[in-house]
Amino acid sequence: MLRSFKMTSAIRLLGGMALLGAVATGSAYAQSSLADLANYNGPDRLEKLAEAAKAEGELTLYTATPVEDVAAITDAFTAKYGIKVTTWRGSSEDVLRRAVTEIKAGRYDADIIETNGPELEALHREKVFEPVNSATLADIFPQAVPAHKEWVGSRLNIITASYNTQLVSDADVPKGWDDLLDPKWSGKIGLEAEAYDWLATIDQSFPSEQQGLDFFQKLAKTNGISLRKGHTLLTNLVVSGEVPVSLTNYLYKVDQMNKDGAPIQKLKLGPSVARVNGLGVAKTATHPAAALLFQEFTLTDGQKILADRGFTPTNVKLVPLPEGLNVQVVDGAKMLDQLAKWRDTFNATVK
Repeated sequence: MLRSFKMTSAIRLLGGMALLGAVATGSAYAQSSLADLANYNGPDRLEKLAEAAKAEGELTLYTATPVEDVAAITDAFTAKYGIKVTTWRGSSEDVLRRAVTEIKAGRYDADIIETNGPELEALHREKVFEPVNSATLADIFPQAVPAHKEWVGSRLNIITASYNTQLVSDADVPKGWDDLLDPKWSGKIGLEAEAYDWLATIDQSFPSEQQGLDFFQKLAKTNGISLRKGHTLLTNLVVSGEVPVSLTNYLYKVDQMNKDGAPIQKLKLGPSVARVNGLGVAKTATHPAAALLFQEFTLTDGQKILADRGFTPTNVKLVPLPEGLNVQVVDGAKMLDQLAKWRDTFNATVK
């Protein structure tokens, strides 16, 4: 009853929008209400969403973003709108698993879900998300807006190589992939243990897929590759000196640690790989207006916050992409379809 009341209040505040299937069941009613909210795109959309969201008063976010980074967004959102955000955080795999399991079991805690592109695409295929129509989407990096519009990318997680500046002299800094075949790098190169999408995407920068695979196989055989689970762990190991050179670090984390004085620097060996990270509103959202407002906030006000923390925002109208940025974007849908192939290829190539 409380949920129906909140939904009804939100629609009344938006005003003038007919409820589809007003005599349907409670579940169908909720879906129709959210569809109206998501597709209202008048010039006063933001103001009316904010009014309806304040009536709901809260929302629950499932996220794979590091605690301190997601807090920067949620704190700013709460400060602006007075809406409490309850956050559940886990790995991208955990977010996917928990969201699907709960929703199928009829538990609707998650209002909005934020994670990596492939996992968002998996949630789309599980019919978890509601399509959203917002004029803001026209300002977003095109490859971050799927045609179905059930989720939208809020930032690019750029994966770059890095090195320890105390252990690698300026003269020895590798300038290209082939430099890593020098015997001096034996036992000194790290790679994220499940970087399947990275290998699939970086492989496109070689003249042919086989040439790329041949190179990494040769690198593993010649100098060895230390596989470590977790991009942040790998970044910390570069700083500590345990892994002097890493091929797969999040650029924002390297920049953050470098800015804090850690002995780490990004390394350009070829194009960087970019994963789209974004968020979608659950069809079963208990707080639909608040969820939609949070998504809009992340794609507008939140973009500057993300940029200040070293992320690469997708709203190119508000925060243009860095000049000269050379990235290859992971195709989330394609990786979802070919995950088994690239997992097997990765294991056969670098282990």
